[in-house]
Amino acid sequence: MITLIQLSDCHLLKDKDKTGYAGIAPYDSLARVLSDIQNYIVQEVASEPEQRAKHQVVVLVTGDISGDSSPESYQHFIALMEQHIEPANIEWFVLAGNHDNNPYFEKYVGSRHLQSNDSLSLCNWQIHGMDTRATSNMYMAAGEVKESDIQALEQSLTTSPQTNHLIALHHHILPSNSWMDKHSLVDAQRLVSLTDEYPQIKALLHGHVHSPLRQLIGKHNTPSYSSPSTCWQWEMRPEFGVSNEAPGYQVMKLMGDGTVNVTVVRV
Repeated sequence: MITLIQLSDCHLLKDKDKTGYAGIAPYDSLARVLSDIQNYIVQEVASEPEQRAKHQVVVLVTGDISGDSSPESYQHFIALMEQHIEPANIEWFVLAGNHDNNPYFEKYVGSRHLQSNDSLSLCNWQIHGMDTRATSNMYMAAGEVKESDIQALEQSLTTSPQTNHLIALHHHILPSNSWMDKHSLVDAQRLVSLTDEYPQIKALLHGHVHSPLRQLIGKHNTPSYSSPSTCWQWEMRPEFGVSNEAPGYQVMKLMGDGTVNVTVVRV
């Protein structure tokens, strides 16, 4: 079994003490979330030491690490990951969000960037990352599907048809029926068509909407899961709104038969 711990939309700032929506300081909030994840990992390992070799745990951050495109925001992020995640010898990876459309993302976390041409193989699962940052306008909050990602995904899906595949990206695929849809994924239908053609795609996960959005994609009803933000949460409604839900993350159990069990954890 594989445990994939997803966190998203950290929106870290140069100033550790600066607060944003709901009076939340992104640095302090992420520190609390990572501390909770660290405790969860310790409990997971301790509860089944004999099965540890067969039970793989991975942490994936699905974009918007920075909130102000500062080098310090990425330095803060790395320091927190080194403090809370690396002592447990857990592999961690990142995706880029629209707020990571800057040179510092590659400089500081580029070596951890999960990309479509270099998927993560765990047991009988392959986890693919997509880079949905806009190339036409680096300041645009909406996302773009890249031809290179589609080609890499198709090649892997074709050569590994018996493997369970999970696709991870930052932007949401289908409309959320909220104000966040003005920052949606352009050409999302290309990804929907991919799920139609390849039933070995068992799940998709994303961030961006700061809410645990649950949707079914395409003719195979492929489940799509969004994680809460590690800072403030958005209301999924037509007009802008900040939810009073606490920051959090989600734990995904990837089973051998291709099913996925997901639990949202609020901190």
